[in-house]
This record gives sequence, structure tokens and C-alpha cells, in this order.
Amino acid sequence: MRKLTEWSRLAAIVAIMGTGCKSLEVVNPNAPDAARAFSDPGAVQGLVTGAVRNWVQIRTNYDGALVATAMADSYSASWNNFNLRYYTSYGVECTNRCGWANTNSSPFRFEIESFWYGYYSLLSSVNDVLKAIRNNGVILTDQATTDMHESVAVMMQGVVFANISLNYDQGFVVTEGTDLADPSTLPLLPRAEMRDSAIAKFDQAIALMTSHAFSASPSTWLGAPGPQYSSAQLIKLMRTMQAEVLAYHARNAAEDATTNWGQVATYASQGISSGTPVTFSYADDNVNMNDGLIEWGNAIFTMRLDTRLAHVITNGPDPAKIHRTPWVGQDPAPNAFDKRVGDGSWGPSNNFSGAGTIGPATANAGSDFAYMGNNFLNPARGTFHFSNLMHVRYSYAASVGSGLPGEDGTGTVPTYIPAQNDLLWAEGLVRSGGSTALAAAKINATRVTRGHLSTLTGAEGTTALLAAIRYENDIELLGTGPSPFYNRRRETPEGWTLAQACPGNICLWPDTPRQMPIPAKELSVLKKELYSFGGPGVPDLSPIGVQSGENIWSARQIGEALRKAELQQARSRHRY
Repeated sequence: MRKLTEWSRLAAIVAIMGTGCKSLEVVNPNAPDAARAFSDPGAVQGLVTGAVRNWVQIRTNYDGALVATAMADSYSASWNNFNLRYYTSYGVECTNRCGWANTNSSPFRFEIESFWYGYYSLLSSVNDVLKAIRNNGVILTDQATTDMHESVAVMMQGVVFANISLNYDQGFVVTEGTDLADPSTLPLLPRAEMRDSAIAKFDQAIALMTSHAFSASPSTWLGAPGPQYSSAQLIKLMRTMQAEVLAYHARNAAEDATTNWGQVATYASQGISSGTPVTFSYADDNVNMNDGLIEWGNAIFTMRLDTRLAHVITNGPDPAKIHRTPWVGQDPAPNAFDKRVGDGSWGPSNNFSGAGTIGPATANAGSDFAYMGNNFLNPARGTFHFSNLMHVRYSYAASVGSGLPGEDGTGTVPTYIPAQNDLLWAEGLVRSGGSTALAAAKINATRVTRGHLSTLTGAEGTTALLAAIRYENDIELLGTGPSPFYNRRRETPEGWTLAQACPGNICLWPDTPRQMPIPAKELSVLKKELYSFGGPGVPDLSPIGVQSGENIWSARQIGEALRKAELQQARSRHRY
């Protein structure tokens, strides 16, 4: 297969994954899709379906979201599937955390590539859709259907730009109107400009949906069949995504202090928890659509709750426990601290799973967490991975055999939940001088309703309210995407070390990279120097050069390697 040249590849931002995330049957991922999209209404609709499906799975994939959540010390495992051990342990290859291994042949490169090629592949599809509709006048069944697909395609442009800005230090803004004949028209843009481009695209999509409202999206977009959403509900979702990309953009505490929190509150006030709440979900059938974060994060023989978080939710925030001491060897007593933890009981009988479960579940069983008495992780890889708490909120969609009897690893899984919007709303209010009473009400929506904790009034003060928001973020956002990582990096001071105090148990482990570099294979195509972030002795946000004289891979080779490695590791009974 030919190597894609620098600008022909960028013109495509090649559609690696196709319409089904698990498919690798890509013969030519560039020209055929474009040709069909420019003339075939059915192909245009198929490109939108594939883009939406890929989006929700990329957000919750193994190599990206699962590893990031473990880097945030929320989930934990010492296996090296998806390079979890390499990027989330310390004291093995690196004194603390290792930085991104950004070379063409590194076995640790997949985590850097996953979001980049995933998001840009779907951007190629929606740009083709917009060219077909706007340039070629293709009509999809009727004008209303055409308008719906056009507005969602613009929304997906915003999704790509937002997620590149959240994960990488720079990226490309490529639209249907970009003139790729002249390379100078496509510069690399810093992450702040990527963020601003995303917000602008969401505004454009909102305007389109406001002018051309629709009552329900196709049932094929988010499964077969999957949930359907009206234009009004998708507008709410975009407001939440605008609040998200603005609030989570900061890479450290200094940047976090400069965030426009008043604007975050404004966006969130129109988001998915406003009015009638909306949970944005998709149908996980464990074949055509799959949530890697939940499948492993809620599986009793793959992951545990990180010791940091286990200490926090059973004892309250405890600065003395920040250094990741093991949390093992003791059954939790009936726990009135948080109903989401409860007494640790779970399941129909004692040890029904062979994982040391306490059963049958009592009236005080936790809704989100359960106790597992058997610790299966390798102590040689660090006892700091040891924790007896398991995330079971979404056990129905975990690896088959890891849930309760009758749960088969399928079901409707959340991508954006009202709690995330409520917490963004609350933080925006608190940090911009808005109504603390309203902020308290937004926090209480999960703190009281789900956790059965004391009711906040807003008179507690800024420090206490922010601590309550942080606590709810730790629990509520677990399993819905990389948000735990975005939240923890933005509160960590630049250059933080273990010798310094970190009140409130908020800091990432030292040397953890705060963002990803452009993948080595892309840099090689662009004929740019390889660089990376994180690791011993590397400033948090200053890239370091990486020397490499390796061969350039084609886009198809990259896509095949990504998906093959990820799915083989996910499905294998062997934990590396």
C-alpha cells in the first residue's frame, strides 16, 4: 500500500475506523468515502452514523480514557494491557511517572495515537458530508433530513476540535472549506485556538438546530437500536460540551485560575441538567459498539478503585493518605459516610464471583462501590495498586462474567450525565462570584440524592464548596470519560513534588504528563521533530525532543495496529 503524502493525508485525516469502531476492513480509507459522499445520499447518512458512533466510543476507549482515568489515580491496575502499568505505576521504569514514549516503534505509543487518529478520522467523514450537502447540493431523503445531518456534522467538527484541545498541545482545524492545495493554509494551532474553534463550531451547530429543529435523531446513530435525541436535547449537550472544554482546558493550577468561570456557568446553565435533565448515552452491544472504560473499569478481575480514591470515599479527604498507601485487608463496616459506598456488600451470595465479595447485598449496600476481598494484582509491581474497593455502578456493561448474575456485558452506557453539567455549573458560580445557594443546590443533586450526605446551603464558604464539588467529581464522573484526569491536572501546581504539601488530595502523581504530543507517526509525515511531555526531570508543559530515524507508517497501518492491539488485549483472558 502506498504511503500517504504529507498533504494528501491531512486532506483526508483518514477514516481509520469506518462506521463500526471494531471494524478494520478498510481497503482505501480516503477516496472511496469521499466519492460516495459527494453523490450518494445513502453514503452521506452512513458517514454521519459512523462518525457519531466512533465519537462516543473514542471518548470511552481503552487506550485513551481508561489509561487517563488510572493516571488520575481514580482506577488502578498493575496489568500492562493498554500500557496501564507503564503509565500509571512509579518506581519501575521511572522514579515517579514516565512520560509519553512518542516514537514510531515504541510499544507504549498507542495511548498517544488513540485520541488523535480516532477523532481526526471521524472529522474526515463529517467534512465529506458537509461538502456533499453544501457544495454538491445532495438531498438526503428530504430537506428536513438533510438539515439534521448538516447540523450534526457541524456539531461533530466541534467535538473533534474540543477533544484535540483537551488532550494535545496543538492540532489542526480542518473544515469542509479548508483549501488543502496550499499547505500554508493549514498551520498547527495551539490548544487554546483549538478550544476556541470548538466553541465557535458548537455555536454554529446550535444556530442550525435552532433554525431547523427535529424531534428525534435516527435510532441507528447510537446503537442498533440506540437512544434518540431531539435538536433541543443536542443543543443542551453542546452547551455542556462548551462548559467542559472551557473548564477542563487548564493544564495546571495557575492556568485554572485564569479560566472564565462566569462563562462556564453561563454555558452550563443551558446544559443537560437544565430544565428536564438529559443523559446522553449509547447502546453497548459488546460487538459493534463497546465502552472500553466501563468494560474494564467495572470488571472485578481487571481493575480496582485507586487507593487514593478508596481512602477519600471511605474516610473523607485525608491529606496523610495522598502517597497512595495500600487499602487492603479489612472488610468495611456499615458506612453512613456515603450511601454510594455503603457497607461494601454486593451480589446474591458471599464470594459468589470468586473475588471475595461480601454478600448477599444488604439494605445498606452501596450503589456505586463494593468490597472485593481477593486482591489479584502483582505485589512486585507496587502494592500502591492494592485496593479492595471495586466500581460496580455500571457492572452490567463490564467484561462478561464480572457483573451480577444475568448481566451480560451489554446495556445503555452514559457518555455525558447531568451530574457533570451540575458540577460545572456549581463551580462556575462559586468561582465567579455567582449564587452560592444555587451552586449548593447543584452539588446537592448528587451529594444528597445519591450519597445521602448532609445538605449544603451555600453559606459554607468557597473552600468548603469547592471541596464538595471535587468530591462529587471524583465519584460521579468515574466511568464516563477522561474527565477525572482533566479535573486533577488542572488543580495540580506546576512542578509539584512529593516534598510539597498538596491540601485536599488533589494532585497528580509527580512527573505525570499533563497533555499529549502530536503522535510520532504524524510528526514524521509532517517532517517535524519528534517531541514529548512528562517523565523525570521534564517541566510539566515544556516539550522535550525525541530522536528517531524510524520509518514512516501509512495511515492504514496505524489504524490496524491501534485497533488490533486494543481489542486483543481487551478480550484476552491473560493480564500482562
